[in-house]
Amino acid sequence: MRLAFVTTELAPWIKVGGLADVSASLTKALSALGHTVQVLIPVTGPDCPPRLAGTVEHSGSLEQATFTWRTTRISKHLEVIWIGGEGFSDRDGGPYANPSGEEWPDGVLHYGRLCEMLARAWVAPQNAWGPRPDLIHVHDWPTGLLPLWIQKLGIPVPTVLTIHNLAYQGLFPHETFERLGLAPEFWRAEGGIEFYGSGSCLKAGLIFADRLTTVSPSYAREILTPAFGNGLDGVLRERAHDLTGILNGIDSDCWNPATDPYLPAHFDANDLAGKQQCRDALMDQLNLSESNGPLAAFIGRLAEQKGIDLLTEIAPQLINRGWRLVLLGRGTPGIEQRVTSLARYHPGAIRVLIEQSDSWAHRIEAGADFFLMPSRFEPCGLNQLYSQRYGTLPIVHAVGGLRDTVQDADQDPLGTGFRFEPDTLESFFSACLRAEQVWRAPARRLALQRRAMSIDCSWHSRAGAYVQIYSDLVEKRSHPTS
Repeated sequence: MRLAFVTTELAPWIKVGGLADVSASLTKALSALGHTVQVLIPVTGPDCPPRLAGTVEHSGSLEQATFTWRTTRISKHLEVIWIGGEGFSDRDGGPYANPSGEEWPDGVLHYGRLCEMLARAWVAPQNAWGPRPDLIHVHDWPTGLLPLWIQKLGIPVPTVLTIHNLAYQGLFPHETFERLGLAPEFWRAEGGIEFYGSGSCLKAGLIFADRLTTVSPSYAREILTPAFGNGLDGVLRERAHDLTGILNGIDSDCWNPATDPYLPAHFDANDLAGKQQCRDALMDQLNLSESNGPLAAFIGRLAEQKGIDLLTEIAPQLINRGWRLVLLGRGTPGIEQRVTSLARYHPGAIRVLIEQSDSWAHRIEAGADFFLMPSRFEPCGLNQLYSQRYGTLPIVHAVGGLRDTVQDADQDPLGTGFRFEPDTLESFFSACLRAEQVWRAPARRLALQRRAMSIDCSWHSRAGAYVQIYSDLVEKRSHPTS
């Protein structure tokens, strides 16, 4: 099949969260299966394509040069079309926010116009990018209006929308709706994109995409309920038969402790000696003092969703027991200040790195004993998968994809980590104490690490679920029932 994959993040070049890793690793897996994949991604800033993204093979413009594009090839069956233009290449920042971290006030307008441009580019069976794709796969709210335009223009290509996080919906006022040139018929609650007085890009995708997926079976069930549905649970229940939860996978070539170029020593499930060397090096690099307790890590967005309040509350109790903590990530200024203040109050025991860094992420995953994920909700999560691959036992709130990917070592003979619920300080602390008991029992700890490292979390075992959905839609479009 010829697949178009429309996204706003692509590791390692444009990354805010897990979408970047999924965009890179899933498309790699699909192309390895022999499918032709074109990734289409807008680039914020003057570097289009980003540095080190490859040699530009083709370039051009669309819609009277409002948008420009350049293509680079990743592999035989995988290429990236980098898109620039007004609202993207004419300003610095990221996909969703300016350099100060403030959300783009006109982000919906520019993503909406981009969706229309892409749809119009596929009206003809052939364009400058090649033949029209057999299927278009879009991701999260910035691409939510694309399925609407595909239907509006009568383009005979099925669409799939993947929900990576239902909390981000791309809301906009009626003024923006009018500026996007959308027909008045779409501004309605029933069967339209109106959402409690605003427009919603994500709702547009939920209504008009042919199939919906999300990133874990548990999250697919959760978002059908008011507790996790963010006001869209009614829409999702109406489309429940079109919704599938597919666990995210990881790039097992990139995340491989036996070959990882970022690590000072390598290791695998048969010989974990190198992990201790990674731990020693990490403690030294972070200027953490030696102690009689484990080293625990957090990597991710510093946001309330991630349970940072639980983590900061529990940290002093863990430090008193000899634990050492490292946190890596960026987030809202208030939370960044909260965690850096905590580190200043516990010098040598807590280290906070306010940045996004692949190098640090790999070294922390390899060197830590435990990985902390007290998320309030978690559609899938990737770091618990990386952690298990590196023998770093995860401690997670049993919600969403964390429930699906981490089995509790005290409750399941095949357990690979520690789960807690509900999401309270007492429950989280209890799970940490159980983990500490394992850490102080080297034989059991080693058995758990080896078990975790043996799990296949790669896309090789999961990409097929997407291929099946694609194939069903393409077949249905090719042979419609009478």
